[in-house]
Amino acid sequence: MARLVAIVALLLAVSGCRGQNTDVASSGSASGSDAPAEVQLESFDFGGDFELTDHTGAPFKLSDLKGKAVVVFFGYTTCPDVCPLTMSKIASARHALGPDGAKVATVFVTVDVEHDTPAVLAGYVKSFDDPLIGLTGTKAQVDAIVQQYRAAYEITPTQTSALGYQVSHSSYTYLVDPHGQLRHVFRDADTPDAIASGIRQVLREGGA
Repeated sequence: MARLVAIVALLLAVSGCRGQNTDVASSGSASGSDAPAEVQLESFDFGGDFELTDHTGAPFKLSDLKGKAVVVFFGYTTCPDVCPLTMSKIASARHALGPDGAKVATVFVTVDVEHDTPAVLAGYVKSFDDPLIGLTGTKAQVDAIVQQYRAAYEITPTQTSALGYQVSHSSYTYLVDPHGQLRHVFRDADTPDAIASGIRQVLREGGA
């Protein structure tokens, strides 16, 4: 319970995408170790299924991906640093899994629904070598899912952005197992090896 409370508190912290680079530290293994230690998986009482619109304009349910490990991230397409860095780390983790990488899906949920239409998301996902599902919806839909996953974001007007506003958002990466259960929440400091380790564990548990 204490660990859950600590993680919930961390989820409520907001990390802004305002050109600030995140200092990524090793979190899965000791320095010089050949393989990261296994992450501690849990079964959380938040997260779960949701429905949005994907980057092709088609309806999407998270439960459509049952049987796969799913990595979920909340961000926005014009984010200059945290979002592309995280997508890169997830891609590196998938590649480290070898053939098992095909058993993993990456889901990017935008929190900037006014700008990030399906067409914009379609261009965004194509900019990455790794397969990526971009999702959007109405503000009410996305807000409900943000709350469901205990994430956070804020959009504030500014004259320093071409869009006329800036977006701050929590920067946690959520690992959902093949049964649709949220099992781990990764932080900025977690490495691709740590993410790959968590994915391996949920795939092994799920018999994938």
